[in-house]
Amino acid sequence: MHFVTYAPPPPLGRFISLLWYYAAPELPDLLERVLPNGSVSLLINLAEDELRWYDGDGASRCHRVSGVALCGAHAEHFTIDTAEQRLIVGAEFAPGGAYSFFGPEVEALGGAHVSLDALWGREAALVRERVLEAPTPDAKLRALGAALAARLDRSRERDPAVAFALAAFADPERAYTVGDVTGQLGIPPKRFIRSFTEQVGLTPKRYCRVRRFQQALTAIERGERVSWAGVAAACGYYDQAHFIHDFRAFAGLTPTEYTARRRERNHVPLGG
Repeated sequence: MHFVTYAPPPPLGRFISLLWYYAAPELPDLLERVLPNGSVSLLINLAEDELRWYDGDGASRCHRVSGVALCGAHAEHFTIDTAEQRLIVGAEFAPGGAYSFFGPEVEALGGAHVSLDALWGREAALVRERVLEAPTPDAKLRALGAALAARLDRSRERDPAVAFALAAFADPERAYTVGDVTGQLGIPPKRFIRSFTEQVGLTPKRYCRVRRFQQALTAIERGERVSWAGVAAACGYYDQAHFIHDFRAFAGLTPTEYTARRRERNHVPLGG
């Protein structure tokens, strides 16, 4: 396996958390559940010009998009085919960062996978070509970064209220609620929720739930011996039962099942 990451510097780094290259020719061919993280991602399959994802009972429904696609902010798990993950490049946008590239489409993308050409036209195929032509993993990431920088629209900056809320929700010292944030901002809740959802792709409440779920995954990854009651308390759940219920809602698994079956963070093989 060859995994290369690059955190772009400002100004691009204000909008994109991470660019990454992943090559794993040894990866077995199986279906794998991907858990929600609340972020918007751009994916480029370098092995074939198609990406597939699955949903429905037993991942029975297959959906196909082009080899350059946008994965909107999700609050539900979905399934991928690992045969396509053997050579792939991606970009993970910072919370609210995709808005400066795609505008109000970010809200419509919530929970969806969309071929990039539906948003950028022929430019989407050109992006894939430039990345394919780059000779090394580092060069491929630079090519993707340059393509994204060219599409950055600085006139579509995040609403200051949304930026304030995202920073508050990320504060590890306090469990800010949506009510806390709107109270500090002094703006009508409906107006705040409308702006936040348009720019982040999830409502503030769902975003906070996904973020808390991701905090629980971080705690699981850190602990050699995991106390579920301790994780629940550390991540702001009412009690252990609330934690397990929320975890199952997002992962389709109990925390114990996730710990035993995960391949890497947010990825759970379904067979093989």
